[in-house]
Amino acid sequence: MYDALVVGAGPAGLMYSRVLAAKGFKVAVVEKNEQLAVKPCGEGISARVLKTAEIEKSDYNRFISHVIKGAVVVAPNGKEVIVKEEGEMGYVIDKKNFLRAMGEYSASTGAEIYMKEPVKELTFQKDHWLVKTRTMELEAKLLVGADGYLSFVSRTLGLEKPGERKVIPAIQYVMPNVDVHDPDMTYFFLGNDVAPKGYVWIFPKDGRLANVGIGVQGAAPKAYLDKFIKMHPEIFKKVNVLEFRGAAVTIGGMLSEIVTDHAILIGEAAGQVIPLTGGGIHTSIAGGKIAAEVTAKALEEGNLSKQRLSEYKDKYNEYWGKRIKDSLKGLHAIEKLSDDELNQLAEILSPEDVVNLANGENVASVAVKLLKHPLFSIKLARALLS
Repeated sequence: MYDALVVGAGPAGLMYSRVLAAKGFKVAVVEKNEQLAVKPCGEGISARVLKTAEIEKSDYNRFISHVIKGAVVVAPNGKEVIVKEEGEMGYVIDKKNFLRAMGEYSASTGAEIYMKEPVKELTFQKDHWLVKTRTMELEAKLLVGADGYLSFVSRTLGLEKPGERKVIPAIQYVMPNVDVHDPDMTYFFLGNDVAPKGYVWIFPKDGRLANVGIGVQGAAPKAYLDKFIKMHPEIFKKVNVLEFRGAAVTIGGMLSEIVTDHAILIGEAAGQVIPLTGGGIHTSIAGGKIAAEVTAKALEEGNLSKQRLSEYKDKYNEYWGKRIKDSLKGLHAIEKLSDDELNQLAEILSPEDVVNLANGENVASVAVKLLKHPLFSIKLARALLS
């Protein structure tokens, strides 16, 4: 009998299993895929992610592909807003190697990780779960859904209401010979002709390799990405496509219910993704960490009721949930702006404002600045302050 069974070996599941197993609990992780990091990812993270994940600096070289010193946000008219900080602002990582390191940390605390074991059936039996996978039958007191936007756990348990999860299609090429002006910066391109209600990203990796991707709403992402590449020969003159992958990204905010008796959701399964950027690594790791701290106490008390486990949701919402909610407000407002309005916004906002708006942090200060502009006081500021 396991104390907790985690479905999904992504950032949230591996962080959760590591923290809980380190406290002496018996934990299993089952992953449906044969290998880690199957879902495509821009692979850009802030420097704070590795602190939240408690990764030793001696392990950084195992997965960091490139040190990033800032970001360039390009408006439809070509106006650049440059975001830069002293030192290392973030990293472009090799996500597979990053999750391997996280898996190693988890296994070293005693967590048992089983690959290629998709969950086939979930049955609650009085005070524990019977979980049938491809080759195993496992019993656990607590079920943890960390299985992404197609969460089998959330749908089977009825935590995810029909139509509640909003996703957008995203695709990414891995390309050599991408010639950006400064390879130590990441690039984001906005505009309804560039990426309707989304953006194109370029994340330089080691050498002249880069992740080049797009997320859009109501449009075909590949057609828009191919058009963007064709329209920018100064960047893509000598490129090839070495990898091509696509997936959906959750942008609708957190699910209203992420806790029930003897079960919780974490990571993207719970909607723990920043809507405006689609970034979910940091928010998911934080979710796994907070959930493990709360469920450890609940297991010690022998109380896995929905009411007891709701402390996890409350603690997550204090900071991370608020960020997700505020970012969703920003997304809903910005996706309605025309290209001319996006150009005006680029003239008004400072680099710090752009970072805050994208990450759902200090949005009230951004809103106060926008209140001084009649157009944006109606279209954006009031939405952010609501």
